[in-house]
Amino acid sequence: MARLAFFGTPALAAAQLEALLASAHEVALVVAQPDRPAGRGKQLQAPPTKALALARGIEVAQPETLKKDTPSGEAFFALFSSRNIDLAVVAAYGRIIPRRLLDVPPRSFVNVHASLLPRWRGAAPIQRAIEAGDATTGVCLMHMVPELDAGDVYATVAVPITPSDDGETLTAKVAAAGARLLAQHIDALAAGTLPRVPQPAEGVTYAEQLEKEQGRIDWSKSARRVVDHARAMHPWPGAFTTLGDEVLKLFAPSMAAGQGAPGTVLSSSEGLVVACGDGAARFADAQLPNKRRMPVAELIKGRPLPPGTALGAAAGAGAP
Repeated sequence: MARLAFFGTPALAAAQLEALLASAHEVALVVAQPDRPAGRGKQLQAPPTKALALARGIEVAQPETLKKDTPSGEAFFALFSSRNIDLAVVAAYGRIIPRRLLDVPPRSFVNVHASLLPRWRGAAPIQRAIEAGDATTGVCLMHMVPELDAGDVYATVAVPITPSDDGETLTAKVAAAGARLLAQHIDALAAGTLPRVPQPAEGVTYAEQLEKEQGRIDWSKSARRVVDHARAMHPWPGAFTTLGDEVLKLFAPSMAAGQGAPGTVLSSSEGLVVACGDGAARFADAQLPNKRRMPVAELIKGRPLPPGTALGAAAGAGAP
C-alpha cells in the first residue's frame, strides 16, 4: 500500500479523489486552493475536494502559494516533505507544481489531464476543445515535469464530444472517464511499473485560462463558431452580448437558418435567432441584469426583441 497525496480543487478533481479513496492505497494528504467567496452573499466556500477530504478524516492543506521563499510556500514544502508521500496525484489543482515538490515523492507526481495530449495543454482544455469544434477529447495520465503539461503519458482514454455537450456536461463526462482511468492504473503507478510514452512534438496546442470577458459573443464569426463558443462558455463565464447598455446573457445555443447583418435579431418567436457572419444562431434562454434565466418567449413579454434589433452594439458595456 502506498501513501498518496492528492492535489485538486473543483468537482472534476473530487471525482478523481473518490477513485483514490476507493483504492487499496492511503490518501494521507489533500491539497486544495484556499476557500473562496461564492454566491450572492459572497460567503467563503470550501472546494469540493476539501469537503470530501474532511468528511473522510483526511488532512487538508490550502497554501496561498507554492512558491519558494514565501512564508506559505516554505511552510507547505516542510509539511509535504514530512508526510512520507510515495506518489502525488494532481487533477485540476489550479497552480503550477514547482520542481522541488516534484522531486519529493519517490514515484513523483502524476497528472490527470483533461485532454488527449499534446492537444490542449493548459488550464481550460475542456472548454477550448468545445470552442474549437473538436469531435473528441479525453483524459491522459501524465508524468509531471516542470514544463506545462509536457510530460510523458502513461495512459489515455477518449471521450466523444456530442453536439449537445457544453462545458458543464463535458466536464462531468471527462471527470467520470478520468476517475475510471485512474482507478484502473493506480496500483501500477504506485508501484512504478506503468510504462510511459513521450508526447509527440507535433500537434501541440494550448488551452488558455478562461477570463470573464471571453464570454462575449463575436457575431462576426460564423454561426458554427458562435454556437461552439457559447457551448464552451457554459456555465462560466457564460456567453453574453449587449442590448443597448445592458448585458444580455444567452443560453442553450443551436444552429438556425437565416442571414443578416451580424448581431441582428432575425426572430424571437421560437428562441432568439441572431444573424452571424455566416448563417444564424438560436438561443433558447436569455437573462437580463438582476433577472433570472428564462425562455426567450417569456423574456420578450417584458422586453420585446423584434426583428432588426441590434445586439453587441454597445462597446462600452462590460462583462457580467
